[in-house]
Amino acid sequence: MSSGSLFKAPVKKAVSTIVFAALTLSLAACGSGSGKNIKIEGIKGPKVAVFDNKMTMWVTFENITIDVGARVAIPKAPNSFIEFGPDLQSNGSIISIGLDLSDIRALTGNGFNLLDPLTLPGGRPLPGISEGYLPGIGVQIPQWHNIAFYFGTRVFGVFVPVKMGIPNLLATYRFYSDSGTRIGNISLVGQDEQKKNSGFLLLVDLQGLVGQMVARAPL
Repeated sequence: MSSGSLFKAPVKKAVSTIVFAALTLSLAACGSGSGKNIKIEGIKGPKVAVFDNKMTMWVTFENITIDVGARVAIPKAPNSFIEFGPDLQSNGSIISIGLDLSDIRALTGNGFNLLDPLTLPGGRPLPGISEGYLPGIGVQIPQWHNIAFYFGTRVFGVFVPVKMGIPNLLATYRFYSDSGTRIGNISLVGQDEQKKNSGFLLLVDLQGLVGQMVARAPL
């Protein structure tokens, strides 16, 4: 596992083994304030929940099969983790990211000054961010290379690599919790000119409900 300036230059390997035949978007999600999220073929999720002082995001990949899972630490976030392994309810695999609210609070405060600025993997600018980058941490784990975490004063984000055979796609949608509360945006990012670095970027609004929970988290 490695971290730091992971995305200052394009990576040399494909980011995932998922092949999308098509990208299915929920028509209801295209409307303003629908309270429903987009649907991506081959993926269940992402889902986000906050409990026990942690924000957890999990995604099921229906077309990736692994036999052994593991939990790994996130650099500079001592109370947080990434866990991956076989999905109990399908033949696919699941990845779960548990971010301690105290870690988010520390890294979105003065702590983000200690982090390298990161763009999207491969060097493209972050959508919805005027500067195109945020202080961040890059993590490499088997099957999902180059997961990235982004920490700003107003947003927190995570990029999860999935292989989408759609070049130069960039589409951004509102993202909601299961209760229909908007908590941020999700962007679908297609392949770059090297036919690599596709995935989705979830940006959580720290001015909203999650941000209020982060502000109350102990340091």
